Amino acid sequence: LPARAKFQVYAFNTRARALVPGSDGRWLDAGGAQALNDVLRELRRVVPQDGTSLENAFAAAQSLTPRPDNIILITDGLPTQGAAPGRATKITGRQRLKHFDEALRTAGTTVPVNIILLPMEGDPLAASSFWRLCIQTKGSMFSPAEDWP
Repeated sequence: LPARAKFQVYAFNTRARALVPGSDGRWLDAGGAQALNDVLRELRRVVPQDGTSLENAFAAAQSLTPRPDNIILITDGLPTQGAAPGRATKITGRQRLKHFDEALRTAGTTVPVNIILLPMEGDPLAASSFWRLCIQTKGSMFSPAEDWP
């Protein structure tokens, strides 16, 4: 990150939260090592759990003032929930795609969305869906080789 840059890092599952406690809704300064160290420390504490709501992640990004000029999304696949947690214990690929499309409608993002997709087995629509998002927003996409882990 350039020293003059402002950034924010959100972790999300069923809800989105700023990684650095107390920094929700505000930008962090990349010029000082403290903010970067805080993010890395908190990132090491993140344990994947529950479902994922891309809609809530985009809402968190849209709540920043000024709005982001670039979004980098690191994900393992399509969302499993909408804005509110669902009751289902299993979700189909078609339902995941529906949650993805709803998140895009809600976000209405016009800034470049850049994706790092760490694909999980059993989510065949993820790559093409995220690729479509990158094309629409003039972002880019990276996904490691099939045998990445």
